[in-house]
Amino acid sequence: MACAYAVAPIKASQVERAYCLIGAVGYDVDPCAWRQVCAAALMRRHPSPFVKEIAVVEDSLGYIRGIAILRVRHHERLGRHLSVPVFVVASAGDPRGVCDALLEYLRLAAFNRHCRAIHVASLAPDRWPGADGEVDGIIIPLR
Repeated sequence: MACAYAVAPIKASQVERAYCLIGAVGYDVDPCAWRQVCAAALMRRHPSPFVKEIAVVEDSLGYIRGIAILRVRHHERLGRHLSVPVFVVASAGDPRGVCDALLEYLRLAAFNRHCRAIHVASLAPDRWPGADGEVDGIIIPLR
């Protein structure tokens, strides 16, 4: 069976469509700030495990169905882990399929970056990803 979704780092052509999901969830980030975050991710020629990556889930019709912002962090309890402060799934017809596709991408990213866990932060639209060290949300242990 063919995969219904493609998950990959964000492309320039997806920035505006992806913002629609960020805005719909209620994150307090304006379009200009979103474009700057995306521009920084798009300008990198070589991937680095410690910088933010924006991954998007696109369906076969080209609609953005999910977004995750991820990067490697270190925490005294979790050790080296993949931090996912933004995890958005938007699908009325197949939320589980979109979520599974995005989680599989995160598992592979964590494995490739030698992480021990994935930390998906709880939804907090009033708190755009920053430098706070809080560990709230879901911890998915690996290995």
